[in-house]
Amino acid sequence: MPSYRLALDVLGVRAGVDPPTVLPRADELLSRTHLVEDRSVEVVRGQPQLHLRFLVTASRDVHEDDLAEDAVRVMARDLGAIAHLGRWTLRRGPGRHWRTVRSGGV
Repeated sequence: MPSYRLALDVLGVRAGVDPPTVLPRADELLSRTHLVEDRSVEVVRGQPQLHLRFLVTASRDVHEDDLAEDAVRVMARDLGAIAHLGRWTLRRGPGRHWRTVRSGGV
């Protein structure tokens, strides 16, 4: 199964939302359709980012990339209920050489 890494900028949280709840919620949303292997929050150039690594069912490369992007877009849309989100980058692995396959904004 191909592995993907998502980096998603979190610009802030909605009123009344506790910031530490954003990562578990992102994991929960993505886990509805994909196996999440790892998750973390990192600060990149002063910007908080969610990082999630997940698997997509093997088929053809382009189709796998489409499925991964669809999962990211659905998760980000739903996560937008509790957080203000920015740019995202989707990389395909595995290994030391993860290559960017898609990127976008919320």
